[in-house]
Amino acid sequence: MPGEKSRFVVSADWVEKQLGAPEFRIVDASWYLPTQGRNGALEYASGHIPGAVFFDQDVIADTTTGLPHSLPSPEFFAESVGKLGISASDTIVVYDGPGFFSAPRVWWMFRVMGARRVYVLDGGFDGWKAEGRPVETDLPEPAPAEFVASFDERRVTSFQQMQGITENGSSQIADARPAGRFTGDEPEPRAGMRSGHMPRARSVPAASLSENGRLKDLATLRSIFSQAGVDLNQPIVTSCGSGVTAAVITLALESLGHSDNTLYDGSWSEWGSKAETPVVTGKADALQPKPQGPITAHVTRLEMTSAPKAGLPVPVNIQTAIMRTHAIPLSFYRFLHRQVGARWHWYQRLRLTDAELKAIIHAPKVSISVLYVNGAPAGFYELSQESEELVELSYFGLFQHAQGLGIGKWFLLQALYAAWASNPQKVTVETNTFDHPRALQLYQRFGFSPVETFDTLIDPITEGELMQMLRRDGGV
Repeated sequence: MPGEKSRFVVSADWVEKQLGAPEFRIVDASWYLPTQGRNGALEYASGHIPGAVFFDQDVIADTTTGLPHSLPSPEFFAESVGKLGISASDTIVVYDGPGFFSAPRVWWMFRVMGARRVYVLDGGFDGWKAEGRPVETDLPEPAPAEFVASFDERRVTSFQQMQGITENGSSQIADARPAGRFTGDEPEPRAGMRSGHMPRARSVPAASLSENGRLKDLATLRSIFSQAGVDLNQPIVTSCGSGVTAAVITLALESLGHSDNTLYDGSWSEWGSKAETPVVTGKADALQPKPQGPITAHVTRLEMTSAPKAGLPVPVNIQTAIMRTHAIPLSFYRFLHRQVGARWHWYQRLRLTDAELKAIIHAPKVSISVLYVNGAPAGFYELSQESEELVELSYFGLFQHAQGLGIGKWFLLQALYAAWASNPQKVTVETNTFDHPRALQLYQRFGFSPVETFDTLIDPITEGELMQMLRRDGGV
């Protein structure tokens, strides 16, 4: 069974069915390094997907920086893509020749400039042609459109910010260049430039994230980041040679629900060309060993004394359903805990025997509701009616694939509506320093107030323990 794929990637079958549809735009963003021996503009002229316009990354750029294809101003970008007949409200599919090389850069540019329905063609134009799909050589003359830019400058990292990151480690650095250039064993393709990497950087070669022109499934992407020493629960800045393939990492991160990321636009073309910037050679620093034995967590207990008055709209463009379970199977409950809580050290319930767990979660006072997004489990919450006056929100969270969809706040509000349905006097919740870094802030935003803090010990799970648990639950 194929693994779950990115929501930002679309198939050739789907694209072919959309050709000619109103407000559907397809963009050829092919661009190549000189060493690749290919020319995107010439290949586009010799054949492209019907209706596709060519996005020249060396032209729709800020040419005053002295760096290759720097991100243009919002005004210039809007003017340029408007001439291509594209507006910010269109559904936009971007492709390149091999599949995941230069197309993600333009996908990222459209998104950072305010477009929301932007996708990348799986398999690229090479795959499209290999499957015998329609190709045209006529150059389209699209009617001009108005692209209203809404530039999100928070998604772009400057050189000055990058200097701070390398010094204080406020963000992780994921470098998309091939491993040889990262270590300094291979020269940079741009003459005279040092090779190596920035202090603290991790090597995540862009080519490792796709295979045969197709982005790897989410589980594999998550494993690649883990093996590279990139923590998906912390901020990340992506970088590469000139800001193009860094966006392949960005696309992979966003696909996994990681939204706290930025792209260093100058990338190695800027960093490696300056005499004063530190350059490290060799492999990335060794990963810090995982803690052995109990670790201390700082717990905050919060309570709210009146039902939430805020309202949030149902998320658009996705199908959601929240279903309360009855006598939930133990293996499914443990699956929910692993999917939501493995990142946050939710292991206490997983260590219980069947009898112990059943006594807790099948108790009359406990209710467990599961969130489904587009038909698949995406999160859950657990409530415990401790008394007529008190309801505890015992667990709440989303699967990683559901993060970044804009449903977290809405889902929490539904959990709170359910908690207040029995008209208690207060609802309580606990969070600790190993939970999501924004959990405490989110609970307070929805009306919770801290009432108590204390320290507790958490015993991290071992790989052996985890494998035993998976065998016990049949690999669920």
